[in-house]
Amino acid sequence: MKNQKIPRELLLILLTIIPIAYLLFNWNTLPEQMPIHFDFDGEPNGYGSKMVYLILPLGLYLLMLVLPFIDPRKSNYEIFSDTYYKLRIILTVFIGTIDTVIIYNSLHGIEKMGLVIPILVMLIFTLLGNYMGNIRPNYFVGIKVPWTLNNDAVWIRTHKFAGKLWFWGGLIGIVTLFLVKNSTFVMLPIILIITVAPIVYSYIIYQKIANQ
Repeated sequence: MKNQKIPRELLLILLTIIPIAYLLFNWNTLPEQMPIHFDFDGEPNGYGSKMVYLILPLGLYLLMLVLPFIDPRKSNYEIFSDTYYKLRIILTVFIGTIDTVIIYNSLHGIEKMGLVIPILVMLIFTLLGNYMGNIRPNYFVGIKVPWTLNNDAVWIRTHKFAGKLWFWGGLIGIVTLFLVKNSTFVMLPIILIITVAPIVYSYIIYQKIANQ
């Protein structure tokens, strides 16, 4: 089993290293201060050290490597280990792509940068939503509110509901971004719906189960 995990982990390490290598290759050409925060239109509204783009991929890799070992419900990670690995792949590729796009934009400029970032954000919701229903109760990954943490059945039903919502919400967002000029009018309502609705749903399900 351990031998089977080595190639999978090596792939994650490679995906983590690629954007870091691109950053280091262009290190001396990049400005000291780079965009590190963006508004709903994909426009930068915060700047910081380019070291951020070194720390982000490394930090994500180490964090998601450690979480299954420190979670009080670590045994559940074995149940959704394949899903957890896919989530790690998705998030690693997402962070790496965001880093690379921002670095490339700082060097060469991207004409529709205000569209690229929102599309990537909507895409990550779609991809994560595809696997969310398989996540089992834990303290670090998923929708962690009192009602899901206190009842495994509520957790499972909430994540299956949220998975469908995130998947379709992300797809609708991607399509709509090509039709609406102001990305805020797309991003804000979709993000509010797909984050708030599962929390409300978990409360309703919890109350129904408690009253049975």
